[in-house]
Amino acid sequence: MTGNYMSYKGPGVSNVSRLIYPCPGGSLDHLGTHLTLDLDVNIRFGPDTEPIGSPSQYSQNPDFWQEHLAPSDSRIASIAEAVQDYLPGIDPAGLSPDYSGIRPNISPPGSAFTDFMIRHDTSRKGLIELLGFNSPGLTSSLATGEHVARMVRKEVWGMKVGRGEVERLADGWE
Repeated sequence: MTGNYMSYKGPGVSNVSRLIYPCPGGSLDHLGTHLTLDLDVNIRFGPDTEPIGSPSQYSQNPDFWQEHLAPSDSRIASIAEAVQDYLPGIDPAGLSPDYSGIRPNISPPGSAFTDFMIRHDTSRKGLIELLGFNSPGLTSSLATGEHVARMVRKEVWGMKVGRGEVERLADGWE
């Protein structure tokens, strides 16, 4: 699956000064097409979800990823429709393809939203898998790093596990 982003220049966003995350839809296949701001306060909408094929399709076509990792005008209408649910004043003509990337979902298209997974199979000592991390999961990357470090200390090195640095730094900020 890929996720496409569109840059936006146009009306309907003059009072926007923060990120906007819409309420997820009924299918919960992703967390919604949201508004992001870069450091220059340029507006982008995305990501959407676009199924791109099966493993057999990309193993047979050497250009598969090149063909599917370029955003196109064909996604403008669906992104505009999603955004107009929470910002009705935007003009679809102000949207232009910006970038796209792989959405590392661990559930197949059409199924409900599934969060990321961290696992260690003791038969493969030292291999800790972090699967399906997309934007919401990456916002917890420091805590995830602490969790993985505890897993390594306990399950790989057989050491006692204490409080991590993130937990110590967070004391008093609750």
